[in-house]
Amino acid sequence: FYVSFPTHVATRLDWSVTETGTFFAVLSFLMMLVQGPLLTVLSRKTAQSTLVVGGGLILSAGFVCLLSSNMAMIYLAAGLIALGNGLMWPTFTAVLSKFAGKELQGAVQGLASSLGAAASIVGLIGGGLLYNLTGSTTFLCAAAIIAAAALIAQKCRREESARTADQH
Repeated sequence: FYVSFPTHVATRLDWSVTETGTFFAVLSFLMMLVQGPLLTVLSRKTAQSTLVVGGGLILSAGFVCLLSSNMAMIYLAAGLIALGNGLMWPTFTAVLSKFAGKELQGAVQGLASSLGAAASIVGLIGGGLLYNLTGSTTFLCAAAIIAAAALIAQKCRREESARTADQH
């Protein structure tokens, strides 16, 4: 996204550097609102698994909106990306640390952080290469991968619930 989107808006939509910077400023502000007050409220009222799955599906929808050349749709994408990522990622890391238990929590969080950094590097390079090959279809690829991950998480959640119910 951070490589493909600026390339996309510069070459396909003819945005200026100022327009691109404004988009990222709005996106960052929205992410701050989601990960701060909104996530705080929702995490008290909503199951973590719902936040992870729902956030992933919302994030996926945001990437689909990036296919539009309409400015309103692209800013809707910013809102969906901020909402989806802001709900999904912090909640996912919290869930991951819970599964690790107190003894391994730090090691698991460190490993997850390291793998996340490595994935960011691969994602930046891969996203740029993919955009050069497929253009804006890159956003559909990202949407499909994210939606698939969310649906797999939902399936795992259902299986875990069924297993827990069987044990009782």
